[in-house]
Amino acid sequence: MLNRYILDYDNPDAGIGHSMGILNRALKIAERNHLQFAYSETQLAKSHEQSLRWKFKQSLRKLRGRHANETHNIGNDLNEMLDPKTLLASREDIEQRIRRGEIKLIELPAFEIHIPSNEQNDELIYKSVDDFIQSHPEPNTAFKISNNRFGDYEYASTRDWFLNAYSEARKQHPISLTFDPNKLNIAVHIRRGDLLPGRQFSDLSSRMLPDAWYLEILNTIIRNTQKDIAIHIFSEGKDGKYHSERGAPFSWKSYFENTPHVVHEHIDSDFKGTFHHLLNADILIGSKSGMSHLAGMLSKQTKIMPKMWHSYRGANKLLEVSSLQSELNQEEIAKHLEQLL
Repeated sequence: MLNRYILDYDNPDAGIGHSMGILNRALKIAERNHLQFAYSETQLAKSHEQSLRWKFKQSLRKLRGRHANETHNIGNDLNEMLDPKTLLASREDIEQRIRRGEIKLIELPAFEIHIPSNEQNDELIYKSVDDFIQSHPEPNTAFKISNNRFGDYEYASTRDWFLNAYSEARKQHPISLTFDPNKLNIAVHIRRGDLLPGRQFSDLSSRMLPDAWYLEILNTIIRNTQKDIAIHIFSEGKDGKYHSERGAPFSWKSYFENTPHVVHEHIDSDFKGTFHHLLNADILIGSKSGMSHLAGMLSKQTKIMPKMWHSYRGANKLLEVSSLQSELNQEEIAKHLEQLL
């Protein structure tokens, strides 16, 4: 064993998409260069609304006349979601060996991974990093990524690692499903929350797909199946209620009340449970979000996803569709459902 490692210290207090992109980057560098990824749980630990440290930081911001940031309220959920520490070397152990002089630490030069990443070529993106690592072939070496905010959101080469990690983590941290096995369970992930008017990232409101877009796809599915349907709406709302892209309250239950379809609204539900249901639904209809993107990549079920700034290379049973309702192709969706249901 050559005892060669990669260490990463980037930990933006971000949502699942950004956070997984940072993790994915280190995994790729490790795999490409036959390194062991030395991982610490601190790398995926995030803020949550009950954290005294978080509250203190936001109080300081207010005292300085700045707006308080919102938290994704993830806490340690990402570590429990994947439990990377059981699959990877311990960063704390490697840091001790570095301090004892047993392992030499070398900082990697800065590199860039740009968004959109749909046509990303890993051979080009990682060439400078690969060349640098290979120019230091000696054993007992650790390479360090730091101060580099570029994540990697293309999962074709690492999808199997994430799937295995998720499967193993569920053995230690099981999550129950509320789906009815006698129905066709459709999970609809609708991004709202921090993009709604008055919220922290309302300037990115164009990432919200209108309710009419989702209804168009749902109605296409309904017309093309004879099965009993259960529709599960997963979204962040306002004051515990779902809101449309215009910021107005809207009830999916009321919309479908005169139909035989069962509707469940999961508004502001816990992150791990939401993600687990997105992964395991018979059909997933996604949104323009990092969580939807990762669920679309990892789910083995039927998926209908809007085209966005990252690709779905490596995913299966997935149809990418336009994010414009007027450009949705009902025949294409019906054909996709016919092949996979």
